[in-house]
Amino acid sequence: RFFPAVQKSRDLALGDDKALGEIATVYSDFNFNAADNEDDYPSSFLYQRKLGGGANLLVAPYPMAAASMFFGSRAPESIKALGQVDKEMGVEIQAAVILSYAATGTEKPVVAGGCIYPKLPGSGVATLSYGYLCETTEETVVVGSKGRLRIETPGHCPTKLTVELKAEGRGQVGKTLKFDYPLPEDTPEIVAAGGYFYPNSAGFIYEAAAVARCIAAGKKEAPQFTLEETMLSLNLIEEVRKQLGVKPVDED
Repeated sequence: RFFPAVQKSRDLALGDDKALGEIATVYSDFNFNAADNEDDYPSSFLYQRKLGGGANLLVAPYPMAAASMFFGSRAPESIKALGQVDKEMGVEIQAAVILSYAATGTEKPVVAGGCIYPKLPGSGVATLSYGYLCETTEETVVVGSKGRLRIETPGHCPTKLTVELKAEGRGQVGKTLKFDYPLPEDTPEIVAAGGYFYPNSAGFIYEAAAVARCIAAGKKEAPQFTLEETMLSLNLIEEVRKQLGVKPVDED
């Protein structure tokens, strides 16, 4: 939420201009191949339910937060989850989740040319994918009546986004906008230590700066990701775990 690319995408999609028009759908994925690194099966904590393992606790929060952000930080009216649960370890290793959001208004908007847009304001669908079994593109794509926005890979710590604004006629693109927010250069100390383990970790500077601003202002939460929305994400995760048949962390 604190990376400039994400904040820019929020401003474009949800700001006064609403560059994408009425948002209809969000696609977001975060999958990696855990067997392709040091996370050995089944000893890695990734597969230890009582240690907080499982894809829903470790990678699901990223696409879920993307969906929540572009649908007004609201709880969906319907949640449908399918996935793969490792029967030996009792953790989910792959899941696909559909979130359906209810309308926030009753009047269908009129768009360019005087046409009525059939989607009620606020309604829409998010399609999410996450897991440990394969490497996906890891992008978030937001699609609205006026165009689409792509938060480019790696979507959980991005530095680039692309906006394609719709032209008249089906499948026509009128204008493409690209935004690039390079990370701060690594200090000599970071380079000497061997750099970061995960990609774009230098971006934690944005979160740290936001926390410092909040503390200085006497705030107890950041507007980019409030406590209420944090609890919303946790409730979504728990509901998905229930639908997949995963036991609670503290249950034998």
